[in-house]
Amino acid sequence: MDQSFTQNILNPSLELIRNDSKIKRFYFFPGLLSVIFLSVLLLYQVVYTYVILLGRKDDALELILQFFHSDYLSETLIVSTIFVILYIILIPIFEWWLIQYIDKKSGGESASRSDSIWFGVFRFYPLFEFNNTFNMFKFISIINGYLFTLRFLGLEYLTSLSIVFTIAFLFSIILNILIAYARYEIVLAGKWVFEAIGWSSQIALLNIKTTLRLYVLMFIMNIKVIFNFIVFLIFPILSAFIVGFISSQTFATIAFVILWILFLFLLLVLGYMTAVLDVFTTSIWYNAYKQWKKKLEDS
Repeated sequence: MDQSFTQNILNPSLELIRNDSKIKRFYFFPGLLSVIFLSVLLLYQVVYTYVILLGRKDDALELILQFFHSDYLSETLIVSTIFVILYIILIPIFEWWLIQYIDKKSGGESASRSDSIWFGVFRFYPLFEFNNTFNMFKFISIINGYLFTLRFLGLEYLTSLSIVFTIAFLFSIILNILIAYARYEIVLAGKWVFEAIGWSSQIALLNIKTTLRLYVLMFIMNIKVIFNFIVFLIFPILSAFIVGFISSQTFATIAFVILWILFLFLLLVLGYMTAVLDVFTTSIWYNAYKQWKKKLEDS
């Protein structure tokens, strides 16, 4: 790892994480929101595909599926709709605030949380448009699309769909590399989406080595999604085990209380870890953006 990368990109991001507890606490809520949204979505897709498409009759997995198709479907849909609306609106606002906050801290200015949040509320639409246009090209979105299409068409199209979605995945890698700096152009330079993508592509190609290195690092760090999914999968299965194997109502109630207290604790831990990683990755991309935007402008 070369000295310039460590000194100008990595070290400032590590310092921000170590020394600024305020930013980690404030970004906890969107971190928790992301964990719940992505984990539940992936859990539903995987379980539905496993139970229905493959014909596996595992009781624990069917119990999770029945939750989505129970008599409380209307209430579940209403709550889910509200949650999705909150997710797609609040995440761009918090992302805008985070980038502004890091930029002001980097410049030695006073970084007010309230001012940045309200500015983000009024100016969030370009980032909202960007996120909802290109979220479909994220790795997790491609997996969800693959599972949904496979479930809709059937196993006889497994090979063809695998080829198509492998190509889509490779295309998403190229696209995500080119748009890696676009949200910083939107927030810090006031560009609209496609103008920001043009600048981002130039910055990425100007320093493709650093951009590729950062993309691989981000891909490795996003393995946390798998860990989140495992946590969300294990606890319903353990709940089904309690229902099926503990006959005593008292012991079953105690086991449920302990189990779900542990789940809530792990959920809070996952939300905090996601917040820390989001702050860290945003800071890394910001430092790379500032370094190479200046070189691009000078050239």
